[in-house]
Amino acid sequence: MNAPSAPSGADAEGPIFVVGSMRSGSTLLRLILDSHPRIAIGAETGFMGAVMGTKRIPNWKHGADWYQQIGWSEHELDERLRDFYAGMFARYAAARGKARWGEKTPFHTALIAEMAGIFPTSVFVGIVRHPGAVASSLCTSFHYAYDEALSYWTATNLDLVEAASTLGDRFVLCRYEDLVTDGEPVLRELMRTLGEDFSPSLLQHHVVQQQQGTPRVVDGSTNTRDAIDPRRAHRWAENLTAADRSALERTAPLAGFFGYSMSDAAERLPLDATSQRKWTLSGDDVADRRERWQGRVDFGSRPPVPAFEADPEELARRLRHVEAVLARTRSRRAVRLAEAVRGVQRGRSWTDLKAVWASLRRRRS
Repeated sequence: MNAPSAPSGADAEGPIFVVGSMRSGSTLLRLILDSHPRIAIGAETGFMGAVMGTKRIPNWKHGADWYQQIGWSEHELDERLRDFYAGMFARYAAARGKARWGEKTPFHTALIAEMAGIFPTSVFVGIVRHPGAVASSLCTSFHYAYDEALSYWTATNLDLVEAASTLGDRFVLCRYEDLVTDGEPVLRELMRTLGEDFSPSLLQHHVVQQQQGTPRVVDGSTNTRDAIDPRRAHRWAENLTAADRSALERTAPLAGFFGYSMSDAAERLPLDATSQRKWTLSGDDVADRRERWQGRVDFGSRPPVPAFEADPEELARRLRHVEAVLARTRSRRAVRLAEAVRGVQRGRSWTDLKAVWASLRRRRS
């Protein structure tokens, strides 16, 4: 889906969607933006999972475009979905005395185009972090294998680049490391894209969140009372093993696209934005940079990533369901007969054939 572009200077009433990989600093960015007098961005909802499930009913062969069978267009359905979900988030914002709502859920990064189409006045704030930092945090906090964590970082940030390249002034990208070391200039550039005035409260999120009654610990075990700490930017590199460093080299091309170095965690090259931004990239900047990096980064090869963000109990329930379905399938007569025929085909002795015949007689009874 090609998302429509908004004019330069985002609609100051449109929703703000924070996107980026897990452990990229997206929760910190959410808390900072939520500290603005006009912006309310609460805990992760994952609501786009419900939106996509409504548009394409899962686990049913007729689930795609079901609404067209009763005379609805996708545009009409999108309008209803927009009204419904915007109403829910707007009520949350109004209850907190805020004029503008937003949302942040990491897996939404793969659904940016869909979100942009359903919410045509929305603007997206992307955040990226050094792959070594993200992988180290995923291993520590969520028990990822290091290679799996790097694949996840690669796939998610390829999604980010792909979507950003189509959104123009509706998208702005920042680096976590710049946010925690040079917060004010980064946030001033972000605010210009969002169409909002800069507020000093953005630099005091730990104070504002306490005043707003936010729980001490929120998404990703983030402590809302902690001030921005520049030391977080590079501390992860202290515990890298030789094997980690070797695996990390696989991400070097895409990491370099974002200005990161594999040899020095503290080194960040300028983003070199054509829009003359110093700290952030617009969607057009990302598109231009992507074009210039075509020979160095394979933007079309997205590594497979398991569904690590799913709830463990839900994954276990799904596994039990699949096992039960397989058991019922195997119990059907046609399946048993096919298994018996394959057994005969594989049979190399009289004993094998007798075993197949006994199996058929047993199952008939």
